[in-house]
Amino acid sequence: MATYSELQTRVIDLINRTDCTTALAKQFIQDAQRKAQRGLRLPSLDKVMQIVVGTTTTTQYNSTSGVVIIPNDFIEMIYVYTSQGVLNRVPLTRFIELNSELATTGNPRYYTRIQNTFHLKPIPTAGTEIDIVYQGEDDVLAADTSSNTFSTVAPDLLIYGACVYAADYFNDERKTTFQAMYDGIYQDITNLVTDAESLTVDAQVQPSIQFELDIIN
Repeated sequence: MATYSELQTRVIDLINRTDCTTALAKQFIQDAQRKAQRGLRLPSLDKVMQIVVGTTTTTQYNSTSGVVIIPNDFIEMIYVYTSQGVLNRVPLTRFIELNSELATTGNPRYYTRIQNTFHLKPIPTAGTEIDIVYQGEDDVLAADTSSNTFSTVAPDLLIYGACVYAADYFNDERKTTFQAMYDGIYQDITNLVTDAESLTVDAQVQPSIQFELDIIN
């Protein structure tokens, strides 16, 4: 685990240039986090948005039209489900075709995305509980004492990712070295996540070190 301040210090030490300021180090770290989030899918960043039709605020869900407002931190959908099962995502063209095949209201079975909204079909009736499980963005590092999921489970990923951006900025010949370090750490984390998700509930092999537990939880 590393705080934002500790990440900055490490990046500045590795770059080892008098013109690599704290402000620049912060920018490089932010860039590295955005880059990591575009590819890595950490289970610890899975989030749940629960909707209760007729109760949930209209800033999240329109009960008249069956439209879910996508959260601001949304990256990727994992699944949507109700007590009746998981909803199937369909293309918009198929979603429109379903108008003639399904009742207007009832237990939702399908959804599609239109811009920053998800549309459900049939439109759920009052009291229906809908759970939306998605991969969300990590918290933004702001205060020097702050930390987030990435700085906790993979600080070295942020550090070497930041060094890649710094090398680009300063036209530093060490960019390929920093990139190789970043790629190796990225692959290690990807392997841990993949292996963890392949384990069954009664698997005999369990994570043996805290780093693995942090990654998969």
